[in-house]
Amino acid sequence: MSRKHKKGRYSSKQHPCPVCGNTKGSCKQNHDGSIYCYHSSPDSTPSDYLYIQELSGGMGHEFIEPSAVSELLRAGIELQSFGKKATSREMADLAGLPSSWARAVQKAYPSQFPEWNHLNCHRSQVAVRSKSDNRTTKITLPSGKPRVDEQNTASQKVAHLKENCSGASEQETLSEEERDKQYRQLSNQLQLNETYRKHLTDERGLVEFIDFIGFRSWKETQIENLSVNLPGVVERDKNLYLYGQSGLFLPIHNEFGQIIAFQIRPDDTSNGKYKWGSSAPAGGNGPHLENGEMPLTFCRPQEIQISSIGLAEGVLKSWLVACNLQQIIIGASGAAWDCSPKLLRRYLDKIAQEQNTSLSNLVIDLYADAGMLANKHIMLRYHETIKLLQQWECKIRIGWWGQFTKDDPDIDDLILKGDRHQITYISIDEWMALWSDDIRNYLLKNDVQFNTSDWSAPVQHPYRSELGYWKKVKALSGDIEWKWIPKAGFSFIVERELIGVNDEYGGLVLQVKRTYDPPNEQHRVVVPAEMLNKVTDFINCLSRATGKVYFINKLKIEELHKYLHKELSAYRERGGKPYKLSERLGRQSDGNWVFHDCQISSSGNFISEEESGWVLNQRVIAREKIPIPKINKEREPDVLQSLVNSMRNFFGKSGFMPAFFTSAFSVAGLFYDQIQQEEGFFPVLGLYGDAGTGKTLAAVTALSLLGFDHRGKINKASESAYHERFKLMGGLTQFLDDPDKIQISWVCQQIKTQFGGGSRSVRENNQDPHSPLIVASNYSIGDDDPIILSRLIRLEFAGYPNPTAFPELRAMSRICSSALPDLIKLGYNQQGVKDLESLLIPKLPTAHARLASSLALIGYYAFRLAELSGVVSPEEVWIYLSSLCGEANNDESNKSSLDDFLDKLLVLRSQSEVGEWNCRLITSDGNPENRNYKSLAVYLHGTWSLVSRYFKNELPYSQKMIRQQIEKAGGKTYSKQKFHCDRDSSITYQRWKVNIKADMNGEIVMPKAPEMVARSCVEIPIEFLGERLSCFEGIFEQNLGNGDDG
Repeated sequence: MSRKHKKGRYSSKQHPCPVCGNTKGSCKQNHDGSIYCYHSSPDSTPSDYLYIQELSGGMGHEFIEPSAVSELLRAGIELQSFGKKATSREMADLAGLPSSWARAVQKAYPSQFPEWNHLNCHRSQVAVRSKSDNRTTKITLPSGKPRVDEQNTASQKVAHLKENCSGASEQETLSEEERDKQYRQLSNQLQLNETYRKHLTDERGLVEFIDFIGFRSWKETQIENLSVNLPGVVERDKNLYLYGQSGLFLPIHNEFGQIIAFQIRPDDTSNGKYKWGSSAPAGGNGPHLENGEMPLTFCRPQEIQISSIGLAEGVLKSWLVACNLQQIIIGASGAAWDCSPKLLRRYLDKIAQEQNTSLSNLVIDLYADAGMLANKHIMLRYHETIKLLQQWECKIRIGWWGQFTKDDPDIDDLILKGDRHQITYISIDEWMALWSDDIRNYLLKNDVQFNTSDWSAPVQHPYRSELGYWKKVKALSGDIEWKWIPKAGFSFIVERELIGVNDEYGGLVLQVKRTYDPPNEQHRVVVPAEMLNKVTDFINCLSRATGKVYFINKLKIEELHKYLHKELSAYRERGGKPYKLSERLGRQSDGNWVFHDCQISSSGNFISEEESGWVLNQRVIAREKIPIPKINKEREPDVLQSLVNSMRNFFGKSGFMPAFFTSAFSVAGLFYDQIQQEEGFFPVLGLYGDAGTGKTLAAVTALSLLGFDHRGKINKASESAYHERFKLMGGLTQFLDDPDKIQISWVCQQIKTQFGGGSRSVRENNQDPHSPLIVASNYSIGDDDPIILSRLIRLEFAGYPNPTAFPELRAMSRICSSALPDLIKLGYNQQGVKDLESLLIPKLPTAHARLASSLALIGYYAFRLAELSGVVSPEEVWIYLSSLCGEANNDESNKSSLDDFLDKLLVLRSQSEVGEWNCRLITSDGNPENRNYKSLAVYLHGTWSLVSRYFKNELPYSQKMIRQQIEKAGGKTYSKQKFHCDRDSSITYQRWKVNIKADMNGEIVMPKAPEMVARSCVEIPIEFLGERLSCFEGIFEQNLGNGDDG
């Protein structure tokens, strides 16, 4: 069957060539099981496939698929099982496949068909006899019904034969320099006969250039002093011969004038007008270069008048055009320039260098052959070549003289007729307007990217980054032609489909490119689904992400959706899978870490998006002005050791361990979500001390382990921005630096909610925290609030750092994030933390119960960080951790609400806001002078409003809680006692008692006691007051003596 009549599909990204992997459309996989491959050679046949023959024109090779090999083997074995000879014709008839394929199978499996194989191992490249015992190695299938067993496939048979081959060897591919040297030696041994000289002179007009180009006559003859690895040379009976049909030798030069390959114009052109110079059919080398590409001919005339570069098909035609137009021509057999992209780029780079210009300034003239507008295969090659050149920003023109049909002249015929003046140069758009509907559909609609059959979507311009439509219009001449109607000055493809998590929007990841952007400049943009509802939203999203302007021409939302639908379909056809749009920056819900330029698995290994399934939601991060950590992906040896040493040098003896524990807190924070889920809490770290003691630098150093610098801290932020930051960062510790005094009450509230992972809800936006908090202040936060103290780990910075050691610390902070994968590997060891907690509990007899858990958490990671660094001893960590326990015992974090209420009453009594009118000591016998107190009576309704007002409504308890604790202490929650009638009378009376006066007779004047009134009150047992009793007794006399009247 002629290959031009076979039906099949050309190679593409969805269906690459199974032999060479080409995706550019140059190879073809036919429906009958054959493959036309233009980038492989017989000696590089993949496993299971079988080489058949060289294609006409010598441009490529034909292979057959493993299924066809198996069918022919099955047919041969079936014939043999009936005692018949398995001839190629009978095998072909039985299998329904060509007899040429059957002959190839017989040659590939000689021991299975010994009567039909008489070639030696070297020529066939398949073993016939075993080297060890010289016996024939049979390939047979199990008895019974003829079949190919799964355990005895064609590939295993071929491998077995090749293992026993005595003469097979890998062919060395000669370099271009070595080929040139040997081809020139060969040229010296060859002549040019008069027939070929007359053809070149009379029919080709190359009489002046015959010797310059190097044409010769070719025929199979014995030669000497050449390599068997030279294409066109074979070895027979230890002698070297030229291989191939007799004909005209056409040398192929590179940009340096070196002969790197050749073609033959055979005397007998019935099987093709041109053949590649090759030894491949005889087991030698094909024309492929060292890089695996097919040669392109570089035709440089002796004089150059036209500075643009021409592209013409074939060797002889290219030389004719080059010499007559005096223009550099790059020729390619079958117009397959795009199939040798590296070589083509090399040629163009050389020309640009010679012209002292850039590649983008080169003008390329494509001289299309006559009638090619109807040739799908050649048009595909033109199409791919133009796209390749446009990627390199070359300026492309089409040489045009009206060559619509095969009856019109090609470029060489036009020149020989003396009509070169008819050559004009048209643009790509003008050329595309000449395409027929069949060619347009073939080139554009076969690719899903350009397919408009579904939804009538816009298409991408084949050679520009534009979206639009092709429309038939009537030209001024009356002819119907195609016109490009642009809709958008950019185009895009879908790189990822994104699925939202936790009720969030999904979206798409697009690769976007504008019309006139450089070829290597395109942008990756994450477009959430809510940005796809309006064209303006979509354009704004692109502009915000790239910082560029995007223009449209009446693009409707329906048209945008159609194109998106088509691109998403193309993405799925390419095997694309859904990805998850990241919930936040940092740790995700499955334990993987997503950053701006890298991702890390939960096991601490760098991974790709394909492995994790996550894509960073860059738009949200940018919108909320979230600082972006920069993870150092280069492995830095001993980076933790160097960092910790620099910390010790900078912070000194008094500040090192607080700074080290700050870093340990940051490491523990990596697992914030997991710890909150399993334990229900995560403490807040409070750094306090005088200005200049290094609190801020200690926290910034801790953040540097996460890839942040000093810009990662929070100075001032709105309520919403503050909570959004905790929502959009996972496991990345946040640092609130030196809040104003007016913010302290707000900070205390954040500490309370942060400890338990409390959520803030604003208009359906649930701002759940996913990172821990560090607060640094010149004064200790929460001193007077036991609730705050029980949720806070406080680290005091007392000494002053060494400024000369700061450059070293700063340098290590910039690279220490390379240790992040090792820190992630630590994970959360719940049992390890619990074991440490059990050791700390005896050291915290008077502290709040939750402080043991908090200190155990930071202590555990301090031990692990010390172990990783190797420069901090466990004893040093334990000593400092024990000192923190001692401080926790003294910070009154375990103080009850009633104790706190009494302390606040004492504060108010010292300010004469509380006294005998609302708070007085009650004696057992009713005589205060005896001091036999039984309780403290408190007029709760009156004092509660004072306490609330004085302490700004920040009481962490209620009246009901106070009454309950009084009852538990053995007091009375509902009682009646007599108090002074009012504050003023009581204060005046107390003054008189302190400053006693006499009358004119010297008699002491006793002050009149205020009127007593009964009030409902609570009674607190006198035993509960403890040391406070003396304060309640003596504070009045002291204040009154100082003249304080309230």
